[in-house]
Amino acid sequence: MAGRLTANAIAAVNGGDLDLKPVVQVLDLKRIAQPQERYGAMVSDGSAAQQALLAVKFNEAAKSGAVRSGSVVQLLEYVCSTVKNQRIIVILDMKIIIRDCETIGNHKLHPEFASETLDLSSSRNFGNSRVQSLVPAAKLVSSSAMNSGNKVQNFNVQSFYRPPSNYKSYGAIMKNEAPARVIPIAALNPYQGRWTIKARVTAKGDIRRYNNAKGDGKVFSFDLLDSDGGEIRATCFNAVVDRFYEAVEVGKIYLLSKGSLKPAQKNFNHLNNQWEIFLEATTTLECCPDEDSSIPTQHFNFRQIIDIENAENNSIIDIIGIVESINPSVTILRKNGMETQRRILNLKDVSGRSVELTLWGDFCNREGRQLQEKLDSGLFPALAVKAGKVSDFSGKSVGTISSTQLFIDPDLPETYVLREWFDGGGKDAASHSISKDMMPGLALNDSRKTVSQIKDEGLGRGNKPDWVTVKATISFIKTDNFCYTACPLLIGDRPCNKKVTRLASGNWCCDRCSKEFEECDYRYLLQAQVQDHTGVTWVTAFQESGVEIIGCSAKELYQLKHQEHDDKKFGDIIRRCLFEQYLFRLKIKEEHYGEEQQVKITVVKADKVNPSMESKYLLDLIGKLCT
Repeated sequence: MAGRLTANAIAAVNGGDLDLKPVVQVLDLKRIAQPQERYGAMVSDGSAAQQALLAVKFNEAAKSGAVRSGSVVQLLEYVCSTVKNQRIIVILDMKIIIRDCETIGNHKLHPEFASETLDLSSSRNFGNSRVQSLVPAAKLVSSSAMNSGNKVQNFNVQSFYRPPSNYKSYGAIMKNEAPARVIPIAALNPYQGRWTIKARVTAKGDIRRYNNAKGDGKVFSFDLLDSDGGEIRATCFNAVVDRFYEAVEVGKIYLLSKGSLKPAQKNFNHLNNQWEIFLEATTTLECCPDEDSSIPTQHFNFRQIIDIENAENNSIIDIIGIVESINPSVTILRKNGMETQRRILNLKDVSGRSVELTLWGDFCNREGRQLQEKLDSGLFPALAVKAGKVSDFSGKSVGTISSTQLFIDPDLPETYVLREWFDGGGKDAASHSISKDMMPGLALNDSRKTVSQIKDEGLGRGNKPDWVTVKATISFIKTDNFCYTACPLLIGDRPCNKKVTRLASGNWCCDRCSKEFEECDYRYLLQAQVQDHTGVTWVTAFQESGVEIIGCSAKELYQLKHQEHDDKKFGDIIRRCLFEQYLFRLKIKEEHYGEEQQVKITVVKADKVNPSMESKYLLDLIGKLCT
């Protein structure tokens, strides 16, 4: 049986041979009590044994018993790491040859473990080279092996060990002088002692200043992509920023070595990697002068717009679509008193859905201006969004964040598919917007109701709101309080919008933000009566739907009534809205007011009835009734 194991494998691996792919036996498999569950073991080549650590992907195999004490395995991918001046084999990939086998050979522990070894039950972090306790190696191996039921043959633990003669030319085993080889980003883990990755910089952030309990500092990050599609973020702090910021250029390929890996902060890091590289004083970053076509310039994981309906709020996604329209930039006042720009555009794709994309800050004047020029010239550009943030405020929308990247008419297969669809009829095809009028779980026109059905069917009285479409006419609008004064400050990436009060100084004050400002926003709060052939009901229309009904902003209407006192023009605007037929998207929900319960009906979107589209809907409905 001893012939099944690779002779002198332990010494060879420690000598720097990472291509041997040896066959070894697993001994003393144990779970390590770390913040992240891992399994450690002794591995033996029949004559020498050494501590090993299994990659996370083998946790299930260890739990299920697919790999256990006594298993014979072949190491396919592995590295050696030094912890507390002791060597550990980190097994990245392996093949299970024999699931259960008697102990093979007579074992001598590697010299670094002759007198002491790492306690596999340690709750400390191996990646930080901290060890909770040390136990005699002979005791750890022999007791565990006896408990496993294997027949242990003559464990003779010696205090001194010489490597076989054929490895003498390698020098001392503890000193690994082999050059660090290039490994995939996906294989990186904190337990590796030496590594190098070859990757392209796909994004580079600006230098940010911060202040905390340790004092002032600065930081910047950049994203890396390798030929296997692996992505990881690299971060520099303080003096390391000065060393690498100018050297890093987006689009170039680098060899990166000697950094520390720590868990990625998912609140700020959207890449599909659990680790993040922190560059240090010893880090080397070497630019590759030759272009490597095997490394793509960018990696996308596109999702169709229809999939955003079920995406979680604040999730980060990649999308691509055709820009149908774009609004002018507007100035927004942030909570910290600083101003920023906001610009909203509309994207549609082959899924038959469209979505609002909100551009913030420099995106408005940079990519936003380019898109505006293309639309003004009659072109409908394709836009790829890398790392957009999903918002579920009044329907689903997508917004830019600091790490977002926008690509106009990118050279991608998805672009050509979109363009062929759009030019072949997609331009004129109707699309359903998932922004502001989203009705979860319901397709367009599937929720058409009459006014009387709202009460007769008890809509809105369940645990969740009901979303319906009603074709009705506005018969009356209250004009005494049709809007309110709102806070314009930004909380995160959206305006506060809370009601504000005017101070004696003439400034406005928001209790929520505890800030004063000279100008406030005016937002619609319309109370309207709508009716169809079955009945009458009251509805409330807020800002966006209010603009769709009235046709102008709340501030313009407020100035007409209260500042210019132009009652005639004000009355004409209101009268134009009356007895106009709309398709109202309504949200119906029962709410509590003190001890009373009332069903509140909110207009999410108001579209004037398109005779052609409505006729098609009615004909389709007749066809369904006849079948």
